Amino acid sequence: MTILLFLLMVAALVLAGFCAGTEIGFLSVNRGRVLHLAREGSRSARMLSMAVARMSMTLTSLLVGNNLAAVVYSSASAALSGIVCGSSSSGRFAWSLAAAFALLYLGEFLPKLFFSARPLRRSLRIAPYYRMLEIAVRPIANVLSAFTRLFVRMPASRYTVTVADLVRILQDRKNGVRISDFESALISRIIVLRKKGEFITPDSLLVALDDDSAA
Repeated sequence: MTILLFLLMVAALVLAGFCAGTEIGFLSVNRGRVLHLAREGSRSARMLSMAVARMSMTLTSLLVGNNLAAVVYSSASAALSGIVCGSSSSGRFAWSLAAAFALLYLGEFLPKLFFSARPLRRSLRIAPYYRMLEIAVRPIANVLSAFTRLFVRMPASRYTVTVADLVRILQDRKNGVRISDFESALISRIIVLRKKGEFITPDSLLVALDDDSAA
């Protein structure tokens, strides 16, 4: 029984850390890079792109997973402290402090710090595992989302690729972003047109590219 409770604590701690790290990783990734990798055929990038595009549902799924982990962790910790410490109130108090510190540090602070260092690379690695978690908690997440929409009007999420996003795609290739010469020229022309304040239409973009190739 003691070993089972300990394993439950460890599993819940891992789940809490996974949810915390995934949240900061998904919120920190550059969506332009993710879309580019997905277009190149990366399965993990496609999963990540879907998760980022539906961020409200993603955050709900992670919240459900994190709360389930906290409930299991606290319940297993309380039961285990009764076995290990017995009736000693000071022992149980010390156990509670240690368990709370482990949850805050290993289940929150350290995973978030880890994923914030290299959000794209690490988010791509755990995207398939997040997908499994999302499927597992989807019924609960759907019920919570439906209940929330009864009282809170959720605005439609809109995302615009900014000039800064495009510049990062051109400059930062440390995370495996590969673009052709044509794509590089296309992105460069979009940046120029945006900085000039001109509307980007297929015709204006093609004219800009033709002028570039002629030059």
